[in-house]
Amino acid sequence: MATYIHYGSDYYNPSLTSPARNRAGNTKPADGTGLWAEREGDVYEDRKVIYGWKKWCEDTKYRVEKLKRNFRFRLSDDANLLVLQKPEDLLPLPKTAAWELKDASALRNLPAGEFPTMEQLHEFYGRNPCCLDFEKLLTDGVDAIELRNSYLFGRYLIYWDCDCLLVLNPAVIVPLMDTSDHVLIQPGRN
Repeated sequence: MATYIHYGSDYYNPSLTSPARNRAGNTKPADGTGLWAEREGDVYEDRKVIYGWKKWCEDTKYRVEKLKRNFRFRLSDDANLLVLQKPEDLLPLPKTAAWELKDASALRNLPAGEFPTMEQLHEFYGRNPCCLDFEKLLTDGVDAIELRNSYLFGRYLIYWDCDCLLVLNPAVIVPLMDTSDHVLIQPGRN
């Protein structure tokens, strides 16, 4: 079972986390809903390198001071985890706006010596935001989404900057005890 790390807080407080809700025209859920985290470790089971939140923050010098505060958790054994590894994985998922994966065949099939038009380049390489319907995913029983190979999704899941976990249903969060003096707040136990 994978362990995840949430940065920005020393412990999990369920009263500060609510189920993910849609935000019109955005690829991320509404502010204050869902919980973002990264997988602990350097590689996935298939040996691919994890490019998580901590590394992204360090590389971009974004809120590095918040990395000092964090807590670890895992997902409950009955959690339904949706793993996205390639853009095609987005196709069957519910969305809040029409979306389709752009086909690069027009660029690959150009006659030798011919260059694509600016319109063709923009069509394939321009942003193509995929706005997932988080509320429908929750209704369909998806508890969390793990994004792997984030570099493949940059033009579709805009602002999902790194490999990450988005917990849609906070009821599946199982906080792990750390070695500090913090008291973990767990639903129904405090």
